[in-house]
Amino acid sequence: MMFHSLFSSIDLSEAAGSLAARSRVGARRACAAVAAALVALALAGATGCAAPASDSSNQTGADAASQQASMSVNVVVDTSAVEGAPVSYDAPVTLDEGASAFDALQATGLSVNVTESSYGSYVSAVEGLAAGDHGDMSGWMYEVNGAEAQVAASAYVLSKGDSVRWYYTVS
Repeated sequence: MMFHSLFSSIDLSEAAGSLAARSRVGARRACAAVAAALVALALAGATGCAAPASDSSNQTGADAASQQASMSVNVVVDTSAVEGAPVSYDAPVTLDEGASAFDALQATGLSVNVTESSYGSYVSAVEGLAAGDHGDMSGWMYEVNGAEAQVAASAYVLSKGDSVRWYYTVS
């Protein structure tokens, strides 16, 4: 009974109309705020102010593992056996771990021609100096750390600090 008497003094239709009017105003304000936020975001994206797509400082273990470690090796290209020594190179190159002696030659930036065989890649020319240019037995060979390699250059996996010497022989 007391509950009924408390609300009997309020005109319910008047209260409902007032509440509806406040709701419409609140809804309009909320819509205006959302629209302003969307415009601000669109402008930020158009001017390049948006957040970067990725943050490399937050890489997961899998992301970091997918990036290969690098190593430095020294590469020498020696054509002193040919009069005038048309090609010369002696400098370190940076390679991914697991790179081959052939990869090291390519990293020099010199023009390299290759012939594929069942044994692997054979370097047939460097900077235009080709196998056979100075006799039937002339051509390109390589050694690592002073020792002639016994496998194709594409199969010889280098280690950090190795020294690869490519040389043209006329024997």
